[in-house]
Amino acid sequence: MPPKPRKPPPRKQSGNRNLLIAAGAAAAVVLVLVGASLLLRGGDSSGGGGGSGGVTGIEEAATLLDGIPQDRAVLGAPKAKVTLIQFEDLQCPICRRYQAEGFPGVVESYVRPGKVKLRMVGMAFIGPDSEKALLYTLAAGEQGKLWQFQDALYANQGEENSGWVTDALLEKIATGLGLDWAKLKKDADSAVTLQQANSMADEANQKQIQGTPAFYVQVGDQQPYQVNPSSFDPSAFASILDDALSS
Repeated sequence: MPPKPRKPPPRKQSGNRNLLIAAGAAAAVVLVLVGASLLLRGGDSSGGGGGSGGVTGIEEAATLLDGIPQDRAVLGAPKAKVTLIQFEDLQCPICRRYQAEGFPGVVESYVRPGKVKLRMVGMAFIGPDSEKALLYTLAAGEQGKLWQFQDALYANQGEENSGWVTDALLEKIATGLGLDWAKLKKDADSAVTLQQANSMADEANQKQIQGTPAFYVQVGDQQPYQVNPSSFDPSAFASILDDALSS
């Protein structure tokens, strides 16, 4: 049976929280500039890794993605004919399953050979940890390692909205990946990163994304179309991508 996507919750009143507002029929969220720095600087700065003092998955992320070109949220050869678009929330446990079960096979069989490129569209509907994780992941794109950072975050995913996205965890991942931590913090708190997150939320709203992960395929400059793999097994994605490549 196909895995059931993590669905956005019903719209709730946000009170004094300035970072997120509900938007669109799909109840996706839009990041706004006002007050964002308060979220990024707030919260517990200790711990990490879902309550563990250490982190995992950094070496694996680096090995899997080593040598593959990336331009912020796009992974793979710029001239690849087919784009697989991934709508995801970094707190979503089903997204983590895809990252562990399906993503490596797609990368090795299609992205690394230059046949397919991936584009990440981040969402942050689950809560504050989603917001912080997304902004730091997008900021890692400024140093050319968005996809490594994303993969390592999934490997260390904690319970939803438990405060697992700590400064300590983010710094350990950044350091392990060879990122400039001071620059990462600054970029995560920048208008450019917030605007990028806004754009992703708008795209999710326009497509009325009803849950994560959700997948679209785009062939060349044609309109993207939604695909529904029967499982996260690489063979399920192979049939979809082979079909797109032959079109």
